[in-house]
Amino acid sequence: MTAIVSWENVVKDYRGKAALTGFSLELGAGVHCLLGSNGAGKSTALNILTGIRQPTSGTATVLGQRVVRGGPQARHVSCVPQAVTFPPTLKVSEVLRFISVHYPDPLDFAAVQDALSLEGILDKQCGGLSGGQLRRLGIAGAIICNAPVIIMDEPLAGLDIEGRAQVRNIILEQRDLGRCIIMASHDYGEIEATADTVTLVKDGRNILSEGIETVRQRLGLYQLSFSAAAPLPAAVLELGVVEPAGAGRYRLVTEDPDAASRILLEVLDDPRLNVLQSSLEDAVSMILSEEKA
Repeated sequence: MTAIVSWENVVKDYRGKAALTGFSLELGAGVHCLLGSNGAGKSTALNILTGIRQPTSGTATVLGQRVVRGGPQARHVSCVPQAVTFPPTLKVSEVLRFISVHYPDPLDFAAVQDALSLEGILDKQCGGLSGGQLRRLGIAGAIICNAPVIIMDEPLAGLDIEGRAQVRNIILEQRDLGRCIIMASHDYGEIEATADTVTLVKDGRNILSEGIETVRQRLGLYQLSFSAAAPLPAAVLELGVVEPAGAGRYRLVTEDPDAASRILLEVLDDPRLNVLQSSLEDAVSMILSEEKA
């Protein structure tokens, strides 16, 4: 993999509190998602890559250029922040024009307006846009830059079903063009639909960075769904963390579905057992809990 962006042993302190504690990562072309709990350091890592924040120590690079505030690398990076706001009196077309002139090879309006359903609002002032329209405008602003690196912080927040599908298609199209797309998101369904790799961030450092399927398969996790009357027998509770799933159903994540199934069938009356391969969210939760231990 040829690295397009990198962080090397990045430390960031805020008034004595460490947000990043030696964060290192290299990413090439593709869709990459940073995962972790709130406060893990995801947004700080992205802010350092954009030059908004400067590291206390360590370096970040874009296309081999060290990231500095206002440096030449900024023309290679576009960004969709989590909170999208624009001057309320500016028109949508004016926002796109203002953004595009800061980049060396921007796209035409037509390249983004159809894909994001902006045709009918180009002459509308930003102050009159809905939350979903503002989000689509923010994404259009990132795409029109035609930059090799696109950073997206919760890109699907506030979008309806149609908007989510549009943004998903745009992300995949940009990946096929060889872009490096970096997302921070809590939407596991969309992550599994678009991302090539996931990086788990915990306590300001990268604890794992691999392909999605590799993350799931390396743990061999399975999800068991079963019916039972409360209270659950001790033998069931000893199998691991059992979560209510509603309507008398329960959910258990396990590495040994055969052994767990035998016990459930032995101690429960008609458990109506279902066994599925575990989701990415289950795998991530397991990895983070192992790190905590």
